[in-house]
Amino acid sequence: MTAYLIGAATAWLAGFLPFFGLYVAIPAAVALGLDYASATLWAALGNFTPILLIVLAFERLRRLPRVGPWLQTRTSERFRALADRYGMWLVLATTPLIGVWALAVTGVGLGMDRYRLAVFSGLSIALYALVITAGLALGLEALETVAEGGAKAPTLSRSPYAEPH
Repeated sequence: MTAYLIGAATAWLAGFLPFFGLYVAIPAAVALGLDYASATLWAALGNFTPILLIVLAFERLRRLPRVGPWLQTRTSERFRALADRYGMWLVLATTPLIGVWALAVTGVGLGMDRYRLAVFSGLSIALYALVITAGLALGLEALETVAEGGAKAPTLSRSPYAEPH
């Protein structure tokens, strides 16, 4: 039980921290002994947490008398309409590329609908977490097959162009 909790906490924290994300969290959790489903779940939850924190923090900042009006001047109704109409596809595509921290700050700062930003970011995180987990599982399975002798591992010395000894 303790090993599971340590693995889950590690996956969540690695998913939460900027610059690590799902790319580090899922393999680290599997290396610590979590099954693929648990590693994916905890890493995705950790990766989604910053979205919620930034959206809630932005809401609190908007309520401050000096900050709220200033933030309002930084958004554009034209951009908001474009973001609400087309931006969610951009959110789906760029969440794993630019990171959830940058995406959330940019999205709420530019006036995207917070609910849609959270939903589409969550979908993107879930999709990419599944892709990373599948790639990891297939890669580990291939390594096990090679290690068991089921297939020959490619080596530089076995190149078809190498000269015979």
